[in-house]
Amino acid sequence: MDSPTGPGKTTRARLELELASPRFGNDYFDMALTFGGSSLGSFHSDYANFDNGVLYEEFYTDHYSLLDIRLAGRLYPFGDSNWLQPYVGAGIGYFWFLDSWEYEYYETYEDPFIPGLFYTYADVGEERDTLANGFFPFVTAGLTVPIESNFELQFEVQYHYDKKDSGFDFGGPVYMFGCLFRF
Repeated sequence: MDSPTGPGKTTRARLELELASPRFGNDYFDMALTFGGSSLGSFHSDYANFDNGVLYEEFYTDHYSLLDIRLAGRLYPFGDSNWLQPYVGAGIGYFWFLDSWEYEYYETYEDPFIPGLFYTYADVGEERDTLANGFFPFVTAGLTVPIESNFELQFEVQYHYDKKDSGFDFGGPVYMFGCLFRF
């Protein structure tokens, strides 16, 4: 099976929602709570075997996704006096690597007393498993461009450290572009 965390597999579009505080400390600081995630693709596997007059068939589908929640504190070294507002920050997050899987199993066999009559036993299931999860620290740097008093365009790079568990490693850079609404 190909690793869902291999090179190029975790650099995908993410959907995120960030709730940012009003700036405080003379407009040099804010706090942000972010919920985000992405799909890491699917893996399909089929198996069939004919043994002693019985046809065995198995079908597996795994859908992988990575979700996280992050809390960050950010420093705006120039305050809000410029039309470009760079910032740096750090925070802590918690992630979940999920496998939503589907399984189908079939056994088809001929009735031993009525030739030509076949029976099929079927077992179907689906479930979600958490393959890895845990806390991770991160640093962030970015740039906001104010459009209105409570609306900004945001360009950001984060680096996630030690975002790993159970042999999976999701650490590394995260590049983001978005909009920020302050309430």
